[in-house]
Amino acid sequence: MNFEKEKKKYEKRYEEQTREMLVLTGEYVGGAGSVAQGLWSPSADILGYVDMETGEMAEGEGSLNWLACEEDKDGWIFHLNDLTIYHVKCRKIKPEQVMKGAQPRFFNNFMLTEVLEREVENAALSQLLENYNEVIAIEDEDCGTFTLERHFSWFAGTVDWLGEECRVTLECDEENGTTADQALAQFKKLYANLETWDQNFRNYAAEELAETANDWQGEECYEEEEEGEDANSLAKITKEDFAKRIVISEFSIYAEGDYEAYYEDDDMFFGHVIIVNGSVDGEIEDAYIAG
Repeated sequence: MNFEKEKKKYEKRYEEQTREMLVLTGEYVGGAGSVAQGLWSPSADILGYVDMETGEMAEGEGSLNWLACEEDKDGWIFHLNDLTIYHVKCRKIKPEQVMKGAQPRFFNNFMLTEVLEREVENAALSQLLENYNEVIAIEDEDCGTFTLERHFSWFAGTVDWLGEECRVTLECDEENGTTADQALAQFKKLYANLETWDQNFRNYAAEELAETANDWQGEECYEEEEEGEDANSLAKITKEDFAKRIVISEFSIYAEGDYEAYYEDDDMFFGHVIIVNGSVDGEIEDAYIAG
């Protein structure tokens, strides 16, 4: 791996001008993507920044990114923490490097070159952090409490799903990102007739996946037979058995009524999750395993 060659290629995506900024990091700091063998691009989410030259503040999600080698994994050079204000030097991404139609946060992408100060005091960014940490919840008499998880742009809560605890996420409304009226209204349509919906999800998943489950169990039987165990100990899974065995764990719903229902597989796929998706006002579209 030619480090200097990769470094030049990476830096070409960013403007030549180096800026000094105060940045407020978000909740997700320290992840890294592979650039080449032994070369990584760590990143830190940012919630906003102040341009030190103009004094102007910009709110909105973005990221700091930089290059690091395999041996830099412990702290990725800069040792950044989440929800902290830093004084940094960086270079902004060139607009033409951002994919057409990308969300605004992708234009707030900066290549970090130096950390000048840590845990800096700044009134505007401190207020932004206070606002970010504010707990915002929806209380619904039928479905309970849902709390905003800002980074994911959804509200999350736990409901009683026919005797099982189920985590439910509601997509935020586009207008302000701190309500989920549309997704909640869609969920309540479904929740009012939950027993029918749940049975439909189970039947659809069984129709699509019971045969595959038997194929997986058959492979296990073959392995057990080779190990001298009873290959007949795993009985054939019928569609009725399949539908009864799966257990709801999570449900995600979006403003337009699209949904994903997540069921635990009762080890029929050895711990994989079963996902059923579709639309509240349409039909069930697919069922598949993941994880």
